[in-house]
Order: sequence, then C-alpha cells, then structure tokens
Amino acid sequence: MVLKFRDRSSLGGDEAGNGDMGASITPQYMIICEQFFSSDVEEYSANGSPCLWFEIGMSRLVTNDSTGQLTGDGRIVGDDPTVCMKYGSWAPAIQNALYAGTNIPFIGIRRFSSINGLKVIIQAIDYETCLIKTYRQKDDSIQFTFSAIYAQDVVCIYDNAGTKIGNSGSSLNYATLKQDKPKEWKTG
Repeated sequence: MVLKFRDRSSLGGDEAGNGDMGASITPQYMIICEQFFSSDVEEYSANGSPCLWFEIGMSRLVTNDSTGQLTGDGRIVGDDPTVCMKYGSWAPAIQNALYAGTNIPFIGIRRFSSINGLKVIIQAIDYETCLIKTYRQKDDSIQFTFSAIYAQDVVCIYDNAGTKIGNSGSSLNYATLKQDKPKEWKTG
C-alpha cells in the first residue's frame, strides 16, 4: 500500500512554517487507535497520529537441565509496548482509559520509509484487546504503555521499484501462547 501525505504547501501560512506539527510533515512512525487519534495523513484521517518513537519486546523464561542444555519452559513474557508522542487532544483520552480500565480493541503501529519517492509502510505491528497501564508527560511529549492479549509484527517486502511483493511476520496470542499465521493488517 502506498500512502500520500499532506504537503506543507497545502497548509495555512502559520502552519506551514511550524516544523513541530506532526500533521504537516511525513511521519516515520504512526500509531492507530480509533478511540484516541486522528490526523491529516491520507488513509489515516479517522484514527491515526504520528508518534516520535516506540519500544517493543518479549522474552522466554529459560532454565538449564541436568544434561547441560538450555530449555524454554513454555512461558513467553511480553514487555509492555511503550509509545512516545507529542502532547495533543488524545492525552486526556489516554489518561481516562487508564483511569477507567477500559479495554481497547485495537492499537497499531506503522513504520514508513521512502522507496523511489513513494512513502510505503515497511512494518505493521498490531495489538488486540489492549489495556493502558502507564502514562507520563515530560514537557510537550507523552509516553504510555499498554498490555495486549494478541500481538503481531509484519514486515512488508518491496522491490526496488516500490512494488509490494509480500509480507513476512509473526504473531502470538498471549492467552493461549499459540502462534497463528499473521492476520491481514489494518491500514487505518
């Protein structure tokens, strides 16, 4: 999928000169969640917003046995994903979801790149059945973490002309500890 981004020239005079406005420049990362976000990036106008960075991770608990081999004991521990973004109208909504303990059906993260001048999604990370766990603000940026029942990470593969030729990915349901073939990822 190729996305089109708003050009600075399409913004008003005051907005076009403000480099801090995430909607006026092409983001490298975007977070998607219909409960919180909106943006001026085409195909994400209803539920996406640029983010500054994110951090994800997981680990397997390992033990050694009497033969000197290492074995995993079957438990996978997912680190809570951390998202950092500019403060915006979504900040109180994220705080309210944390206070209320509201389950959020879907949170996605998209990483973009440029191939021959085309902006394309090169990584799609999706989480389902999420719960906001922490919220912090420092100056004009916020960070929040969340837990999720289902996670998938898909890399999008393109040829040199910018044509998508396939995907490769992984997924895990933390409730069942089963891997499935990754689902089709959402654009927005």
